[in-house]
Amino acid sequence: MKTPVLSAAPGQLIKFHGEPCLVLEHRTDGTLLLATNQVQKPFGTDNDFAKSTLMDHLNGPWLEALTENHPEEVLPRIVDLTAVNGSKQYGFCKCKAAPLTLDEVRKYHAILPKPESWEWLATPWSTPEVDDDDEWVAGLNSDGDVYNGYCGYTYGSRPAFLISSHHSVELDGIQPEEITKALAQFSIREMLDEIRRRVSTGEA
Repeated sequence: MKTPVLSAAPGQLIKFHGEPCLVLEHRTDGTLLLATNQVQKPFGTDNDFAKSTLMDHLNGPWLEALTENHPEEVLPRIVDLTAVNGSKQYGFCKCKAAPLTLDEVRKYHAILPKPESWEWLATPWSTPEVDDDDEWVAGLNSDGDVYNGYCGYTYGSRPAFLISSHHSVELDGIQPEEITKALAQFSIREMLDEIRRRVSTGEA
């Protein structure tokens, strides 16, 4: 059953064009989703996401495949490229799909599942104006800790993207109509007897 994504609570899994996604936040300009399947790619030739090969891939072939050639369904968003050490040399990046930043990982920590393996964030570890560093990128380890990784290596990323809050999506997991259908095979007395049994045995 499809329903407007606005009806899904933050932390709930949905499917967008069949792709499993986590609802991160409902905003005034749309709903932010996180693809739960990692995309394995090198970051780029340096640690500036705005000109990285990862940015090109996520906003090109990956986005086309995700939306089944309807990239207009995904809204542009602004990604803050402030480095781990606070350098703002890279400024902001306007794009449609990007890994979470370190600040966003902090913001959504309570609902964000740990990655299956080390993955890129959009946040540079530092920048050239600070210590000539343009190679190291912040990343999230499978244990939830933050480390840096060399930009030329291949790791995963879970892209975040913004869609209209009125866009229809599939809710992942058991749907209400499925529960109703399953319960319909039992009488009220049978259900009450089962509840009493579970209470008496400590299962409830």
